[in-house]
Amino acid sequence: MTTRLSIRSVLLVMCGVLLGLAADRVGYPGALFPAVAAQQGRAAAPPPTLESLAADVAQLKAITPSNSHIMMDVQFHWTNLWFAAQKKDWEFAQYQFNEMRGHIIWLTRKSPIIRAQDGTDVDIKSIFDGVDTSSLADVKAAIEKKDSVRFAATYKTMIESCYSCHKAVGRPYLRPMIPTAPAMTAINLDPKATWPE
Repeated sequence: MTTRLSIRSVLLVMCGVLLGLAADRVGYPGALFPAVAAQQGRAAAPPPTLESLAADVAQLKAITPSNSHIMMDVQFHWTNLWFAAQKKDWEFAQYQFNEMRGHIIWLTRKSPIIRAQDGTDVDIKSIFDGVDTSSLADVKAAIEKKDSVRFAATYKTMIESCYSCHKAVGRPYLRPMIPTAPAMTAINLDPKATWPE
């Protein structure tokens, strides 16, 4: 009986192998596994060359936002932060703070050194690292403590830090101030708002 089972098992395995080979020859797995067939049918991408890498880098540089574009995002979130804190919407204030800080970090990764208008190179990453652990950290602490008075004072100090950086890169005409109008009107800054739900 065990000999019959062994022969039957070998025959079944052989039949399976033969059926598999036949199905492969006529394209049957493509119908059964279309995603695999699509990957196998796709021509393999050629390996990168120095020329193609240079072209890819040039393309990425061409679509990378300018520093002024990134700083407009910083201004947007910084303005929203002021009005969120005025309304004591501390959760939204924290969100705006995080977004603003994240955009400055993005800028310092993109352009850690900026050419000033007088032609000198300015290490803005180092400037931001110092601000991040001093006046910006104070703004964060005021938000976390939900302290409106402290927030207003630290916000003003941070504006002075921003202006110092603007002057360092030769742009003293970029003089920040306390915002006078919200940057957006489509978000309700009232933390007690009941609509929409």
